[in-house]
Order: sequence, then structure tokens, then C-alpha cells
Amino acid sequence: MPVNYDFYENPKLPGSTKRTRYHARVITKGTVSSEQLAEEIHERCSLSTADVAAALLALSQITAEKLKDGYNVHIEGIGHLQLTLQCPPIQSPKEIRAESIHFKSIAFRPSASLKRKLQATRFVRQEEKSHSKLRAEEEIDQRVADYFQKHETLTRAQFQSLCGLTYTTAVRHLKRLREAGKIINIASPRHPLYRRGDDSQESAG
Repeated sequence: MPVNYDFYENPKLPGSTKRTRYHARVITKGTVSSEQLAEEIHERCSLSTADVAAALLALSQITAEKLKDGYNVHIEGIGHLQLTLQCPPIQSPKEIRAESIHFKSIAFRPSASLKRKLQATRFVRQEEKSHSKLRAEEEIDQRVADYFQKHETLTRAQFQSLCGLTYTTAVRHLKRLREAGKIINIASPRHPLYRRGDDSQESAG
């Protein structure tokens, strides 16, 4: 099955007079969940779906433990995982203590075998335009309203997939929806979880 792509404008600084340039980007078909992975792995081996799900959960837990213990993790056929750190800007290593060093993210380096398997990927240009900026606010709002007809909560990742938006554009629209009272964050600012806002409920009613 080919992968769809389309062209997006490169970001420009405000007031820039440089010529607009474009880059190609994959148009994702969605996100494959652990449950889906377990089902498909089950179809290719003798393990039950429950066994595969348990193995995936154990893999996730052990990977986190090993990274926290200072190891890099190599998953055969997939790649290498390594912690990355953040700290305040310093001029000398003597200026900072361990308490100021924090977890930043996880760096992933794909394995050579995984990259070889992807070399033959076939690409076709997306016929239906799905650029973030081409989605009208009304369409995004309607998708969110339809989503809340069947679900009680919405994450940023789910919103991004639901509307086919980039991370940055999704964050911007979530801020707009919050300010309009159409969604409410019921969790923390760093790990938000949204429910339908009062304004949306009134509109739906």
C-alpha cells in the first residue's frame, strides 16, 4: 500500500520577503494502537493476542526501567533508544548541580535493517488536500463536536490525528478552542486532557 504525501510551505519569519518554498510531508492515515499491533502479531505467530499484549506491556515497562538506570536500549530490527537531557545555559560545568539536570526526551536511531525495509516504500501524492492551514476553523470545530458525541475526553494526539494537523497547528487550534469555551482542560497544562466545554454543549443543544 503506497504512502500518501503532499507539499507544505516552509515556515517563514514574520515580515520575511524570501520566496516561498515547500517540503514534502507524509499524510498519516492515523495511529496504530498497541491493541492493533497485538492482533496483527497474533496473526503472524502462535502467540495469543493476550500474550502479545502482555509482552508489549512488559517491553514498555522494561525499556523505561533500563533507560532510567542509564542504559541505552536496542530493540532488534527497530532501533536504539537513548535519554536526552536539558539544563540551564552554563559557561562552566562547575556552575550547575545534578538537581538542575532534567529529562528532556528520548532520542531514537532506527536500525539499519528497518531502514532497508522502508527503502522500497512507494509514495503517491494526496489527491484530497489535507494541509493544516487549509482546514477551516468551522470544519475543525465540527469534527471536535462530532467526536464528543461518542467520547467524553480528547487528548492532543487524538485531536491532531482527528483533524490531520501538525503538532504546532494542533496546539494553536486547541488554544483557540479553549479560549472560545468549546473545550476545557481537566488535567495539567503539561499533560492536558480535554472535555467538551459549556459553549459546545449549549450549541449542541
